[in-house]
Amino acid sequence: MRATTANGPRVWILAAGLTAVAVAVGFMLVFTLASNSTAGLLGDLDIYRGAVSTALAGQDLYSYTYLHPTVHGLGFTYPPFAALVLVPFALLASAPAKVIWTALTFVVTLGGLSLLVRSSGRGVVAGAASRPHQAAWVAGLSIPVMLSYPFLHNLVVGQVSLFVIALALFDHLLPRRWQGSLVGIAAAIKLTPLVFVPYYLVTRQWRQAATCVGTFVAATAIAWLVLPAASLSYWTDKLWQTGRVGRTDSTVNKSLLGLLARQLPDGVPATLVWLVVAAAVGLLAYWQAARHLRDGSPMAAALAVGALSVAVSPISWPHHQLWLVFAACWYVLLGGRTATAVGAVLFVIFLGYPWFDDYPAGTVGTLLGIGVELPALAVLLVLGVGLLPGRSRVPVPAAVNG
Repeated sequence: MRATTANGPRVWILAAGLTAVAVAVGFMLVFTLASNSTAGLLGDLDIYRGAVSTALAGQDLYSYTYLHPTVHGLGFTYPPFAALVLVPFALLASAPAKVIWTALTFVVTLGGLSLLVRSSGRGVVAGAASRPHQAAWVAGLSIPVMLSYPFLHNLVVGQVSLFVIALALFDHLLPRRWQGSLVGIAAAIKLTPLVFVPYYLVTRQWRQAATCVGTFVAATAIAWLVLPAASLSYWTDKLWQTGRVGRTDSTVNKSLLGLLARQLPDGVPATLVWLVVAAAVGLLAYWQAARHLRDGSPMAAALAVGALSVAVSPISWPHHQLWLVFAACWYVLLGGRTATAVGAVLFVIFLGYPWFDDYPAGTVGTLLGIGVELPALAVLLVLGVGLLPGRSRVPVPAAVNG
């Protein structure tokens, strides 16, 4: 390719250098993961595989219990449709399943970052797409993303959250008649993407709302036909057993309910307060999302709704906060003082590893206690500032948003 002002040698060198660093970081993470013999690595993937294998053997999908030396009672907590999606990994041996899952985690992360770059207009120079600029931005952003705790948590435990987020992020790229279908599939795997349905309704995207709900119902119906007993068990019983997911007041839980459960004095009904706070945050998120869609940025709107899912879910583990990590990347891509500052603050929060540990009650000091709550408060920063603060100086390409 002939060098031009937009794609000159220095841009290619920068892209190659950042790519080399990103590849080195990725290999370092994989090597560390592969050489670590600690029990529980890719434990969530082991739970998926064990539960699905149990179902394939004709037993109850939700009866499987993961054997772990320190954590007990872990089992499958997702809707039955998720089990159908995960069947290929249950049919593979453990080693190849983990290799493929880990590789897909990196591939999907890079795909999501590439989508953000193209949606922000950062990969467009002089009115045309610039491959070296896109590569430089994707590689450059991938470095702090891979080092962020939410990504590391998703990688180490082998979580499905990243794939669910990717389905929701890529949905608006589908032809209009199919938009909402990927969100519906994501919701059938993990219920939190259902927060997109009110967004569709508020913004009068009637077709997307109908497609989303229809896809969710169809996927759920398919799972009911294939796994009738598991479906009946999940929708009438397991769904309401919130204790199966984890402790609400755990310092690892970064939802607003988790924050309130840890901070409110004894006797104050945290759930009641949370419902009020969640309603207010929901109104703010949908207002921001509707505003961003009117401004021509469905990506910013999707990130606002995704941030809402982190806030209002009763339990949000660190890997759920990948929504906010992608939001941090989006701010950096937008540029400008406010957006860059917010992106930097978010990355500082998500690179604070000690803030995500599980601490027994009464053992957290003042400074650490503040740090522990910062990830839960980050969503309020995102929704308060909005995903297009002060109107981006970066043009949003119409072709991407169509």
